[in-house]
Amino acid sequence: MFTNLFKTAFRHLIKHPGYSFLNILGLTLGITSALFLIIYVSDEVSYDKYHKNADRIYRVSSKLTETDDQFTWIVAQIPFGPQAASEYPEIESFVRVFNLGRTLFKYEEKEYFEEDFMYADSTLFDIFTYRILSGDPRAAVTEPGKIALTKTAASRYFGDSDPIGKTLTAGKDTYEVTGVIADVPKNSHFRFDAVIARNNLPKQFGSWGNFGVSTYFMFPEGYDVSMFEPKLKEISEKHVKPVLGQFNISVEYILEPIRRIHLYSTNPGEPEPTGSITYVYIFSIVALFLLLIAAMNYMNLATARSADRAKEVGLRKVVGSQKEALIFQYLSESVIFTLTALILSFIFLIIALPGFNSLAGKSFDISIIYSKIVILSFFGIIILVGIAGGSYPAFFLSGFSPVAVLKGEKTQGKTGSFFRKVIVVIQFSVSVMMIMCTLIVFRQLNYLKNMDQGFDQSNIITLQLNNDQMIRKYLVLKQSLLENTDIKNVSGTNTPVGQGSSKVLFNVETDLGMSERGINFAVVDHDFVETMGITMKEGRDFQEDMPSDTLTGVVVNESFVNRMGWKEAIGKRVELTSSKQIVARVIGVMKDYHQTGMYNEVETFMLVYRNTHPIVYVKLSGKDNKAALSYIESKWKDIFPSEPFTYEYLSDRFNGQFEADEKRGLIFTLFTVLAIIIACLGLFGLSSYTVEQRTKEIGIRKTFGADVPVVLQLISRDFIILVTISIVIAVPIAYYIMGNWLENYVYRSDIGIFVIATTAITTIIITFLTIGYKAVQAARINPAESVRS
Repeated sequence: MFTNLFKTAFRHLIKHPGYSFLNILGLTLGITSALFLIIYVSDEVSYDKYHKNADRIYRVSSKLTETDDQFTWIVAQIPFGPQAASEYPEIESFVRVFNLGRTLFKYEEKEYFEEDFMYADSTLFDIFTYRILSGDPRAAVTEPGKIALTKTAASRYFGDSDPIGKTLTAGKDTYEVTGVIADVPKNSHFRFDAVIARNNLPKQFGSWGNFGVSTYFMFPEGYDVSMFEPKLKEISEKHVKPVLGQFNISVEYILEPIRRIHLYSTNPGEPEPTGSITYVYIFSIVALFLLLIAAMNYMNLATARSADRAKEVGLRKVVGSQKEALIFQYLSESVIFTLTALILSFIFLIIALPGFNSLAGKSFDISIIYSKIVILSFFGIIILVGIAGGSYPAFFLSGFSPVAVLKGEKTQGKTGSFFRKVIVVIQFSVSVMMIMCTLIVFRQLNYLKNMDQGFDQSNIITLQLNNDQMIRKYLVLKQSLLENTDIKNVSGTNTPVGQGSSKVLFNVETDLGMSERGINFAVVDHDFVETMGITMKEGRDFQEDMPSDTLTGVVVNESFVNRMGWKEAIGKRVELTSSKQIVARVIGVMKDYHQTGMYNEVETFMLVYRNTHPIVYVKLSGKDNKAALSYIESKWKDIFPSEPFTYEYLSDRFNGQFEADEKRGLIFTLFTVLAIIIACLGLFGLSSYTVEQRTKEIGIRKTFGADVPVVLQLISRDFIILVTISIVIAVPIAYYIMGNWLENYVYRSDIGIFVIATTAITTIIITFLTIGYKAVQAARINPAESVRS
């Protein structure tokens, strides 16, 4: 029986190639798109779940509250972890992890600047789960002078040879390789290339007043972590308040489940780009919509062709076929369409996977098609598209009366026509929402990129001085570079522009006297403001011929002045040391610039003048950057002959903050286009069928003088009305959703009438282009041919 059902269904598919092609193409595009989104979403929600104890591991964040400010850091004080673990047995284990900073490591002739080598406590491999490939990585976190590498890092230095027992050097320090682990999975909220023991640092390194180390607790299985929160307050009262309370600063510790960090953290300074639970919801809904649109296409085209299949139904019923058998017959057709589309989808998935990886910033390989989520999706698609999507046409077609259809009576009632109209409205409502959402996403990104950043990043390159010996030669390098006319300015700082900064307590003059405030600051030299193109609003910049600037001059930003409530900023005092030996005065007020990036508010910021710096910014003239870079490299090699020359454009680093949103925006755009194409395939099929049904009417109208515009209006009118209804429904929904989405940004664009108008016009143009071809084709048919039979 089932063989016969599928054989008959296959014959019907072959007999109507145009109809079958539209259905299979629409289903293939919908299923392929949905599978990509399902894979993407499943990866986003999988972050850190690979750890054996993932549900028991929590990161400690610190929420600091001052008199007039509040902020959250994803780190704690260095003594916090061991102190809490010694006082509270509920903490099964703890580990602290922090970065070495940019360091040059060498092995024989090979040398690389490493930015992802970490210090960690001896419990790292007890708490986190990493696959050991060779040696004993645990020795690297328990013994000084040892190091464990990831597979990629080991290959970088040692190629295919066994690295165990070999040594890497970093300055005067030497580290023996004790183990190799697999690369830290990309679905991790922090990653590293190598790890060495915390006890390579001094035992008393750090105090309760110094923040800067990522701290993780592991609790016993089944423990209710909410019961531990009052004890965090006890720690703060006992150990932090005596140190920071005198400055009116309180600290609240927050426990974050590591499985939620990637999607839920909005704190600055995350070690890896974070995701967004909002996008997870959006992409999940889009995947479902794409499948529904594709299924609706099949339902629409199947019911629209009911008149062609009415006699088939009538004859089958006359010769004894039961309604149930007919239902199975038409469901089998739907399943065959779906299975064919699924096979094609898997082929397209394999072909397009590298491109999708590049677009989404992922690293999926071919094995993903064997994953549990893809296999479950396979069966889910068959049920949703093949069975659920084919059920309405099956019940609709099998319900015809054999007497009525064999008499030639009308088989398409108002119910079928209304159902098709509803489906068109739903399909285009989804498409309109996706078009509008896409426009808003990129409008917001462009808004952030084109905002006044407060500094000019064009033609600025960054050089890094990696040790004290190099830093001491900063002035020599600067003078050498300024001899070239293609180099406009050279300046140094201790803090990369646009990437946050240190926050320290300074005693600042207010109307009520001196008051301790947490202030973000950077150390710069006298050319920094000019090099970065920062505007001075009041007073002056640092000057080389003013020796007092070195110790007793500071430049603050506008937010600093507003926070302090200064009516006159110039001359206000700032104590630069806790011993009050250095009392500086404000010599200038600069315009606010975005030191913490475009996703965070501008903070109070202060510049302090010093002459030596690890970060060098070189402002090129832009006339011949290639020649200027060649000159810089030659001077670098003269001054630092043993150090490799590397540079980076400031604009590349600064624009990197938008990368995650750009990738998500491009993904959304791609699948918006696919959703429109799928909806248009269905619309094209319906318009083709409408033209076919009204061929004689068109011929008669042309006989009486109707021209092409009249015929085009005749065919397109109903579809334009349906699409207009879709626009009216979709625009308010998209406006509400994206209005809430924009609330996540500190600086946000407005949605505006331009976005709404562009969405509406784009949708109507797409509709005209889709149905216009068939309408014009019908209008050009010789009326004699139209009415002949």
